[in-house]
Amino acid sequence: MLAPVLLLQGLKVRRTTPKLPEPEGERIGQTGPNPTLSLLILGDSAAVGVGVSNQQHALLGQVVEQLSPQLELSYALFAKTGSTTSTTLHALHEHINTEHPILGQKHYDVIVTSLGVNDITSSVSCEKWLQQQKELFELIAKQYQPKLILVTALPPLGLFPALPHPLRWSLGQRANQFNRQLQQLLIKLNQQVDLPTDFRLIKLPLENPQPDITMLEFMRQVMATDGFHPGAPIYSAWANLVVEQIQDKESA
Repeated sequence: MLAPVLLLQGLKVRRTTPKLPEPEGERIGQTGPNPTLSLLILGDSAAVGVGVSNQQHALLGQVVEQLSPQLELSYALFAKTGSTTSTTLHALHEHINTEHPILGQKHYDVIVTSLGVNDITSSVSCEKWLQQQKELFELIAKQYQPKLILVTALPPLGLFPALPHPLRWSLGQRANQFNRQLQQLLIKLNQQVDLPTDFRLIKLPLENPQPDITMLEFMRQVMATDGFHPGAPIYSAWANLVVEQIQDKESA
């Protein structure tokens, strides 16, 4: 009986949620003349940094800032508002083995992916999404031969301020289901001997440090003004996780 309510709420959210622009700033570059690590960030509006005004405060800029004192790196960002796993796969197939400045490259040491929110809010099934994710991971692993692929888990949609109840609860449950299955997929991929890449799932440590306010109110404070995209504090925490995993891999 919830289906009509969820549909109406979903349509209203799409109509009334502010459309924030993608941040300005460089999406490709390097920090010195002799990079020892190459990084690719691949994904959707969160990957591109929607919610902040400049790449400096987005995931890419925060990762580069935190890694730069330790090593020289080259970096590239291929992400777009509205991207799904399917549209990203299409772009990869279109541009791999071409002169595309990002997707046409032969190698990246580390790849970070952020895909799934636009899949979840569409009608794609968990099974179909997992098939697409598997195809994506196998494609980028074989094409770019990275030593590490960091897969960003779906965020806690059940805590997104922009979403009304019961839509918020429903999408939160769906995100939890997708994440559980995604974790199992990565375990299987790590067992494939023909894929030497290390696949790791990263989850944002969203814990409320203020016991006098609700978790939903805390999320309003750390998310963007639209209540749907990350704010600067979340991008910083996300970058911390990425850098920790890269450092762990480099020291292994």
